[in-house]
Amino acid sequence: MTIPTVDHGDVETACPAWCTGEFHQAGGHRVDITHTSPETELTVPTATGPAVLLRLTLEQRPFTEREPGRDVFVSVELDGDHYACDPGQMDDIARGMAECATTVRSLARRLAILKETGR
Repeated sequence: MTIPTVDHGDVETACPAWCTGEFHQAGGHRVDITHTSPETELTVPTATGPAVLLRLTLEQRPFTEREPGRDVFVSVELDGDHYACDPGQMDDIARGMAECATTVRSLARRLAILKETGR
């Protein structure tokens, strides 16, 4: 794929198989070239329809000099902020979500008892 940049002219780059081929900074600087996968939304059901808990996207910045570096990572969007995560950090998020699920189930049981007993 050829991407025009203001600082290095036309830049040739091979897209990973998972890349959508849509570059956020086409026509920008070479350092801004980013490979991204399709976004995965994790949702939960609510009374008014699904609500998005978080969004996940594979990402790679082949010319960056900044963190998280040039290796592929998962961009996790939580509460409007984006976090670059490696596999261990993704496991931590999954573990945290499992702990949150336990808390939600516990509160659901408590609510059921309160409704049943009227107190």
